[in-house]
Amino acid sequence: MQKLLLANQSLRLKPLYGPFHRDMLNISWLLESIKSSLRNGYFMFQSLGELHFLPAFDGKPEGEFPQDFELVSFYQSTENFLIHAFDLYERHRLPLYSDRPLWVNLESINFNIREFFKKLLDFEVTGYMVVENRVKLVKGLLLLQKGMVMKVDYANLRGMDALKSLLEDLSKDVCILRVYELSEELLSIMLSEPELAGVYQDYEAVPLKSIRGTALLVSVSAEKYGYKVYLQGEEVYSEGFEEEAPFYELFVVGTPLSEPLDVLSMIEGGNKLRVVKYDLEHPILYFCPACWSVISKDDKVCPNCGYDLTEFHNLPYEYKLIMALEHPVKDMKKNVIYTIGRKDLEIALPHFELMISRETDPLILMEIADALARMSSPEAIRLLRELAQHRYPVVRSRALMHLQRKLKNATE
Repeated sequence: MQKLLLANQSLRLKPLYGPFHRDMLNISWLLESIKSSLRNGYFMFQSLGELHFLPAFDGKPEGEFPQDFELVSFYQSTENFLIHAFDLYERHRLPLYSDRPLWVNLESINFNIREFFKKLLDFEVTGYMVVENRVKLVKGLLLLQKGMVMKVDYANLRGMDALKSLLEDLSKDVCILRVYELSEELLSIMLSEPELAGVYQDYEAVPLKSIRGTALLVSVSAEKYGYKVYLQGEEVYSEGFEEEAPFYELFVVGTPLSEPLDVLSMIEGGNKLRVVKYDLEHPILYFCPACWSVISKDDKVCPNCGYDLTEFHNLPYEYKLIMALEHPVKDMKKNVIYTIGRKDLEIALPHFELMISRETDPLILMEIADALARMSSPEAIRLLRELAQHRYPVVRSRALMHLQRKLKNATE
């Protein structure tokens, strides 16, 4: 049952990495790429028509690679899908998803932490923020109501302890922030510490009529979550719900939390989101390709995350380019994108697709459009079509120009 479900899901999805033939793959590179970016998903191994699957949470595989396989792919997935698909009895993960990103891949090197949280208040952001610490390789989650921080989970901590640890790490470690909008209805439910009442694989089997009070039904797929809110068994709210999802989670809702955490009083005024040690005598900055912290050019091992830098030097040039797509310096990232386009590097296309959905800098997005224009794969045309529908006019215009030229050249 598990293999059939995962095989069917894999037919619907595009692998984030792969498929790679074992003889052509540097397994250390694949594992480091997933680990350093804290991916959730699963590996699919193929050998003589047989399939084997292995889940990974926050970049860490839950087990060992099989001894014999011919091809391997990695598919990105939601956490709760992995828990149910692999029958893992882990602590339940908060099922958060939104189609309305505010800030994605926020990586400013000199961003003032106090100013950032004040902006959340000024904009009255209602939603959630995901924090990825690329040095300690841990994640954090903050629930926001009109810009106020209502709840914090960070690593294995919660509440004020989690907030204190998170603020300290934001000022010294390389962190990526992503902020998403969420409706008031969903936020109030998420703040109520809802209790999981059951998991179902058939939408019609969910006993909604028998639940008193407020209930939340979550559709769980490999790609996203959807929501329905019920009051006394009657639907009162719906967002992104899928009636043909592989799993459904039913929650009973409690009393929402009401007291915000006082973030601003805990922040020292001059703290930045990231500290860069800049030496005037050695102005060139060197970064670890795994956690993107600043290192010395003579380091053999990253002093922050322990990554073996000699292993990176031995990787094929194409793999180095893929890893460099997450470089924190935007000019370097643009150069990498340009090089990928010039080399027509097809294995970079899944990474471009992910960047298109997350990137908020129009200059980076236009550079991706320029790179796609130079690439020969039909997949490049599909991604240009996506960019041609982007919310930024300058990005739409650049992508549309390239798309028209490629389609014209294809018909001549």
